[in-house]
Amino acid sequence: MYVWILRKRREAGVTPSSGRRLPGIEGLRALAACSVLFYHAWAVSSPDGTRVQPWALAPMLPDLAFGVTLFFALSGFLLYRPFAAAVLRGRRSPSTRVYFRNRALRILPAYWVILIASGLMLQTVLVRSGDALNTGAMSDGELLLRTATFTQNLTPSTVGSGIGPAWSLAIEAVFYLVLPLLGLLAARLALRTATRRGLRAAAFAPAALMLLLGLSGKLVAAAAISGPYGEWGNTWHTVVELSFWAQADLFAFGMAAAVLHVELEDGRLRLPRGWQLGASGAALGGYLVVAKSTSVEEQLSSSPANTLMGLVCALVLALAVFAAPGAARPNAFLRFLELRFLVYVGVASYSVFLWHGPLVRWLRAHDLTFAGGWGLVANSLVLLGVTLVLSTLTYRLVEAPALRLKTPRREPEPAQEPEPIGVVSQVPAAP
Repeated sequence: MYVWILRKRREAGVTPSSGRRLPGIEGLRALAACSVLFYHAWAVSSPDGTRVQPWALAPMLPDLAFGVTLFFALSGFLLYRPFAAAVLRGRRSPSTRVYFRNRALRILPAYWVILIASGLMLQTVLVRSGDALNTGAMSDGELLLRTATFTQNLTPSTVGSGIGPAWSLAIEAVFYLVLPLLGLLAARLALRTATRRGLRAAAFAPAALMLLLGLSGKLVAAAAISGPYGEWGNTWHTVVELSFWAQADLFAFGMAAAVLHVELEDGRLRLPRGWQLGASGAALGGYLVVAKSTSVEEQLSSSPANTLMGLVCALVLALAVFAAPGAARPNAFLRFLELRFLVYVGVASYSVFLWHGPLVRWLRAHDLTFAGGWGLVANSLVLLGVTLVLSTLTYRLVEAPALRLKTPRREPEPAQEPEPIGVVSQVPAAP
């Protein structure tokens, strides 16, 4: 199956519906999915439910949860990029009908299959009982419908229910719904300008709006609705913290990176010499600030430190996808991301993300996990192996057939001879 999934990656999954593959993206998805997997192995797998603190790794283990932030940055970059390209290249925006159809084919089939398997067969989804989230079966038809439609986080009585990591998919689903409106906003703003600088400002506007929206949601969750950071209780504070409103800023930096990437691709922007060293230093510095200033409970909550982590993830993304001018070969980081195993995991990363939570709870419920530091190592390796087997099956039998049904989308072509900054050759068409 490993060979099959690599051989078929161009047919479905690795090559997006625009027909163009960006090297490094699957590797980043693999890193994001595996970091979340290892986080839950640390947080859940111990037989007595405690979080072990193994050796010098202990301070870094909670930060593995930021794999979700990297997923948000990737979504902002990949999904907004065609809209940004349309604005910057003076072309018609992507078809909304095609966009929604392709999004549904990408996320719904595998999610529904894994949700039903986890909720009815493994019986290891999260079910809320008052203030607590317990492991159990998805026996309530209404709750099953709500989790299947990503609406479980809208009320305190069901917030956090279902496949544990899928709370972030509920946020992604709202982003999918509003993205065409953000693209329309950029296109309308672009019609009002006749300069290159104006076009860039129009393309950046949705990212700025998302940043402000997320910061306002964080402010309301932290100041206006009482409640502790990151505790998933049956409160409106939790509902706001786990909402698109409070997490929108984590997409913003990926969207901004999409604008810059289009400009780089068209030759209208050049990166300064040594930018990779600077970006690496900034990413490391930002991560250290976040790691020092936040507790486990504050991660992916309404803490403003999470906004900084969104910027860190966008810088990591840029190091992978922004080609160095005149570079004869990919940088070391990109070569690492293109390792066959990482590409393999990245192609199946959606299933990896969905399967591992119910699986680690099933393994613990059946006394198949171990205690202590070395037990955590064993639990992590077993969880990774079992998850990859099931994820490969899900990708082959569910995801790949659905992806082959996606409608190819032609991305606006890059300009052959870019005009100098400040000169626009075509007025953008309305979407």
